Amino acid sequence: MQLPLDFRTAVDQWWSPPSLEVAERQVLSFLPFYPEPDATRKAESLAVELSPGRIINEFEITRTTEESTDDLVILHGYGAGLAFFYRNFNRLSSVPGWRLHALDLLGYGRSSRPRFRIKAADKYDAVYKAEDWFIDSLEQWRIKKGLEKITLMAHSMGGYISVAYALRYPERIKRLILVSPAGVPRDPFVVHDDAAYERAMAPTVESTISELTTSQRETTQPRPDPLRTHPVAKAELKRPLPKWLVFLWERHVSPFVFVRYTGPLGPQLVSMWTSNRFAMLPKPECTALHDYVLGLFTARGSGEYAITRLLAPGAYARIALIDRVKNLKVPTLWIYGSNDWMDSSAGDRAASIMRANGVPSECVIVDRAGHHVYLDNPAMFDKVVTRQLAQVRGIAE
Repeated sequence: MQLPLDFRTAVDQWWSPPSLEVAERQVLSFLPFYPEPDATRKAESLAVELSPGRIINEFEITRTTEESTDDLVILHGYGAGLAFFYRNFNRLSSVPGWRLHALDLLGYGRSSRPRFRIKAADKYDAVYKAEDWFIDSLEQWRIKKGLEKITLMAHSMGGYISVAYALRYPERIKRLILVSPAGVPRDPFVVHDDAAYERAMAPTVESTISELTTSQRETTQPRPDPLRTHPVAKAELKRPLPKWLVFLWERHVSPFVFVRYTGPLGPQLVSMWTSNRFAMLPKPECTALHDYVLGLFTARGSGEYAITRLLAPGAYARIALIDRVKNLKVPTLWIYGSNDWMDSSAGDRAASIMRANGVPSECVIVDRAGHHVYLDNPAMFDKVVTRQLAQVRGIAE
C-alpha cells in the first residue's frame, strides 16, 4: 500500500511536528480578513483566561461597519479544532449584527490541555462528570466575555456537549444549531428499563408534603432531577466489535496514542485520513489542514479522554440525547448531511419530541454532504445557518 506522505517527510514531521499555532494561523489565513482586516471585518486569536494556567483559545470575528448585537459561538467536534470551520467564517461573518466566537474546547486545539481526571461512582455518574468538565469551562468563558445570551452552533461531540450545556443553562441560549450531533439515538445493544424510569419521573406528592408527619417526610423520596436522571439498563447485548477494541475503549485508551507513539508511521497515518477527507480542496489548503490535524492529534492528550465516558463502544451515547430532549427548552435546529453516518432520523425524532412540547425545532438535510457537513457543502450549509441567524434577529428573509 502506497501512503500519501513519503517516508522522508514523515520522519521530518515526526521528529519536528508542525507547530499547532503556526498551522492554525496558516489555515485561517485563507480568509480574506485575516490576519489583516478587510473593509467590513477584523479577526483575532485570543487566549481567554478562565483561571490561572487554564485558557480557552478563541478566534473572534467582529464586524467593523456596525455594532454587533448578537453572538454566535461555534464549537468543533471530537479530535478537531476551531479552524475546521474556516470555509464558513467568511459567509457567516458577512451577516450584519453578528459577532463570531469560534472556540477550542477545553483539552483540545490550542486551549489548555489539563489532565483529564474524574472520579465517578458508576458509568452514568462518569457521563455527567465528563459533561461538567466541558460545561463548566464553557460557562466560565461566557462569563469572562460578558455575554448575556448566545446562539450556539456545534458539530458532532461539540453538539452533544452543547445540548448538555443548554439543559443546564437554558436562559443563556437563544438558539441551538446542532450539526450532525453525536449521541442522539439510543444504544441498540442496551435493553432499557423504561418502566422504572417512568416511575422515577412520575409526579410526587410535593403539594401535600406539608400535611405529612415528620417521619413520613423523612421517608418520602424527592423527585429525581430530570437533568441527572436516565433510563436504567436491564441488560447489555454483545456488540459486533473486536474484543480488543472494546477492551481498549472501556479502559479509556485514546485512539490518538497510535499517532503519538508509532514514530514516522504517525504522520503517515494522519496523511491517509487528511488526503481522503480534504481531497476536494485545493492543494495548499489540503497541505495546511494536514499540518493542522497532525498538530491536533500529536498534542498532549486531554479532553479526548472524555469520549469513552460519554459514548459506549460503537459510538452510541451512554445516556442518549433522545431521552433528554424533552427537557430541552430552547429552539433547536438539527443539521445532517445527506451522506452522513450519523442517524438523521434520530434528529428528526428529537425535533418532533421538542415540537410536541411546544419548543420550536426542525431537522434539515444538506445535500451532497457527509458528517463534516460544513466542509463538504459550505454554500448550502451557510445558507441554512444564515437563515437561522435571521430568525434569531427577527429579520424577514
